[in-house]
Amino acid sequence: MRRFSHTVWLAAGGLLLAVGCAGDAPPAEKASHTQAASPPEAEQRIRAVTLDAVDRPADSTLRALAALGATHLTLVSFGFQPAAGVPRIRMHTGSDDDDGWYSETDAGIRALARRADSLGMGLVLKPHVWVGREGQSRQKIAFDDEANWQRWQKQYRRFLLHYARLAEEVGADLLVVGTELAGASRARSGFWRGLIAEVRAVYSGKLTYAANWHDEYATVPFWDALDYVGVQGYFPLSEADRPSAKTLRAGWGPHVQSLRRVSAEAGRPLFFTELGYRSARDAARQPWHWPAEGDPPAPQLQARLFETFFQTVWPKPWVAGVAVWKWPAAPEHRRQAGFMPRGPAVEAIRRGFEEDVST
Repeated sequence: MRRFSHTVWLAAGGLLLAVGCAGDAPPAEKASHTQAASPPEAEQRIRAVTLDAVDRPADSTLRALAALGATHLTLVSFGFQPAAGVPRIRMHTGSDDDDGWYSETDAGIRALARRADSLGMGLVLKPHVWVGREGQSRQKIAFDDEANWQRWQKQYRRFLLHYARLAEEVGADLLVVGTELAGASRARSGFWRGLIAEVRAVYSGKLTYAANWHDEYATVPFWDALDYVGVQGYFPLSEADRPSAKTLRAGWGPHVQSLRRVSAEAGRPLFFTELGYRSARDAARQPWHWPAEGDPPAPQLQARLFETFFQTVWPKPWVAGVAVWKWPAAPEHRRQAGFMPRGPAVEAIRRGFEEDVST
């Protein structure tokens, strides 16, 4: 099923073999990033949509994503950690006779990979850690003592290597090795480098890490060990309720400069591991904010936000792809202000994907 060729970056090869699983990275490591005058151009582009399915999605849902111009489905699988300071991760892989949350179980991932392939789409696998019953911030995962760090690393290694082997089995083109784990990404660089080396031993596709847009992506110390700089793209663009396209383009300006700089310093193209906008009046101000019951929808603003991304950011040659967040198997009838692209936003995404094909 894998459609993209895999490139092992020579700049990262020596580091992967030389660095073990210690905690803090030595100072010299931070200076090892490839210094480039400009970011490398992406060889291929991934046009992905994140599929979220409680039950087996209808064929019409997958056909709609293929017709949208998606080259890939992104599937999110979870490990569950009781609290940020508890070094224990419970896996929920399901079984062949356990429905569970369909798109998160191993059986569902295998089935969706086959169905996506039949429609000409590949797969991006994106494991997450869910913290606490209410989904506390996974960025705050950290420990005061080395013993608990080691326990957490052992748990996370087991969690990720399971999905690395599954990604290889189903021929996924891209595996995300972590999602918004800012505390761990800063404090345990050696662990991540060692884990990435282990993943490459069992998985032959491309790798990235999904860094938070706010205060993480510019400080991740192991971008050079991966194939893409990965960013959760929930950048605030305007304080206005009804910002114009011109205002939104201006809002992207400083973010694009920062993303370009990080991509150049890492020597890696950039992949938006998530990019989504609610159909809500504050979507330009707080794109990451989950909808509240009763929020009035704002479909034109949702469409304008996607249009601005595809006109302003997507054409950059160092942007390797995007995973649109998100597409449920059934429409969110009770969440008209939710993240599902609706009406004009769907057409904005379709045009953006189609223009990419035609260029």
